[in-house]
Amino acid sequence: MLKFFKTYALFISMMFGIVAHNLFTDVSFITSHFMDEPLKDITFITKYMLFVMLLITYCKISPKQMKANHLHYWLAGIQLGGCILAYALLYHFNQHAAEGALICILAPTATSAPVITGLLGGNVACLATYSISSNLAIAIIAPLAFSLLGAHGTAEADLSFLEAFFIICIKVVPLALFPFILAILLKRFVPKVHEYIRTRQSISFWLWVLALALLMARTTTDLLKMDATLQRSALCVAGIALVVCLLLFATGRRVGKRFDNTIAGGQALGQKNTILAIWMAQTFFNPIVAIAPASYVLWQNLVNSFQMWNHNRKAK
Repeated sequence: MLKFFKTYALFISMMFGIVAHNLFTDVSFITSHFMDEPLKDITFITKYMLFVMLLITYCKISPKQMKANHLHYWLAGIQLGGCILAYALLYHFNQHAAEGALICILAPTATSAPVITGLLGGNVACLATYSISSNLAIAIIAPLAFSLLGAHGTAEADLSFLEAFFIICIKVVPLALFPFILAILLKRFVPKVHEYIRTRQSISFWLWVLALALLMARTTTDLLKMDATLQRSALCVAGIALVVCLLLFATGRRVGKRFDNTIAGGQALGQKNTILAIWMAQTFFNPIVAIAPASYVLWQNLVNSFQMWNHNRKAK
């Protein structure tokens, strides 16, 4: 029974998050029973869950394994070239869709991607290296790219380059680097604790199941609040995000296969830091553009759920 549930856990988690989105969205109701000041933001909870998942994952790898290689250069080139090409092709068709595609492709690799890569049996060190470097690189590239495009979605988009750079860094760096640093410190000073965490990799899976339900609940709630007059444009933008998602996973796996890193390649290009992407879309573009990364949450988790189901099925 447990094996059956683990095989379909991500599917069940997603569906439960969608159906019971009101329950999950009202985090204050859940936390009020054991906290003096109940939490009100799902994002706040998922960030800490991701921190723990990353710590468990990073305890499995050694810093000596984390070296840049030719696969990373290929992935970076595809990511930068792809966002420019997608924007140029879609701009005259639908500007919002073009900007949404650009955001989804330009967005850095999710900080949770090493977790999924490890669960799928991929090269965690290779993916972790690209995840950290891409998040730091986009913190520099994104403000420059958006200013060149003349993006001005909100008043906050009037930020200077340095202001936008520091805000993005504050959102990305702690979650991307601190678990890695803590894993190194534990191995150096508290090896028994490090070894205990290293041998408890399954905890990452169950934390991800819960985090996925929370993320799907948040996305469902946001989409249901949308003005009916924007539904047609929203469907177009969400559809483009689906195409982009499938192309990124397929391209990443194809390139990764050439370097004997199929899983890491697919996750590096396909699994995005959607929290940062949504913030960038809302800050620098029209609010409707944020639908692209918001729907991308659904698409990438559907892909990951299928991959996890397929991996567990083969493992049986």
